[in-house]
Amino acid sequence: MSMPVVEIFTKLGEFMKDIIIRSIEETEDLFLPYDKYIELALYHPEYGYYQRRKDKIGSSGDFYTSVSMSPVFGEFIGKWAGRKLIESDLPPAICELGGGTGKMACDFLRGLELYNPELASNAIYYIVESSAYHRELILDTAAKDHRIRLLDSIKDMPLIEGFIFSNEFFDAFPVRVLIKDKNQWKEAGVTVKNGELFETARNLNNQRILSVIEKLGIPEFINRIEVPCPMMLAYEQIVDKIKSGYLMTIDYGMDMEDFYIPARKNGTLRGFKDHQLIGSILENPGETDITSTVNFSLLKCEGKRRGLDLEYWGGQQSFLLEEGILDELVPHADADPFSPVARRNRQIKQLVLGDWISDSFSVLVQSKNIKKP
Repeated sequence: MSMPVVEIFTKLGEFMKDIIIRSIEETEDLFLPYDKYIELALYHPEYGYYQRRKDKIGSSGDFYTSVSMSPVFGEFIGKWAGRKLIESDLPPAICELGGGTGKMACDFLRGLELYNPELASNAIYYIVESSAYHRELILDTAAKDHRIRLLDSIKDMPLIEGFIFSNEFFDAFPVRVLIKDKNQWKEAGVTVKNGELFETARNLNNQRILSVIEKLGIPEFINRIEVPCPMMLAYEQIVDKIKSGYLMTIDYGMDMEDFYIPARKNGTLRGFKDHQLIGSILENPGETDITSTVNFSLLKCEGKRRGLDLEYWGGQQSFLLEEGILDELVPHADADPFSPVARRNRQIKQLVLGDWISDSFSVLVQSKNIKKP
């Protein structure tokens, strides 16, 4: 008799917990920094959350994205990118960071086709996706599309003249965690007691982290912060892959002045399971999505330092409205609310009106070696 799906994933979660405990026990001080814990919990090749053969996005998963809610979002980004490529006389080389299920690629390419069929037919669409399971999903979704090239990592990216973009990519990177103890910053991490995972802290001696803290200008009332060293390393590698073109980053985050407020005095690191915020990311490792809010000021400052120009910065809702998504609405006299036209119009309105997903996301567009008119 086959084992129920819930029981299977419970067993896999126990395997992941055992792997983490062994990793802690192999250290000299029984201390695993949070970035190492998150890396194991999310990206372990067998039992990590993103490697599991399980839906993560949508009603049957743990969270929603703009892409999962509507094809309109990806189509609109595809049209917008097509316009920027033509305006800047760039070749249609496109790279998506974190391909997920492949749905964004399909929606984007459909939008590019609607905007300019010739440009779309000549496009090369790279997808960087580290999860073997998600690469399988992408191949199933777009197996017949000769334009798609799958890459395992950022290091595999060619030098790009064109358009690089991501949607909810940077918020899944591991982070180091610092906590304040008697006005001194210490590093928080994970230890094990009686077979269970607990948070602990140690003195902070990492000079790179200390230098980042000095740059952040953290207010006195902040007790806990995340330091996104792996995210910044990945961002630097991505920028180095741009010969000329645009870099679009869409993610849950904000500028530094909005980041450090009393409501976030205990940090932003959190976990989601079945669309619910969980009490601790140490619960059910490998079964839970772990994320943190992106500090876009770091990306803007590092981008400027590396020669990128700022093209756009603002909320996703504002970006969509300013770039004309309401022009996509189609007048119709069909009384059927479930007709294709009515459904599409409703999806467009949901993207930009009311309390919806666009309220929480920001858009950063940077460029490199683009001739200005």
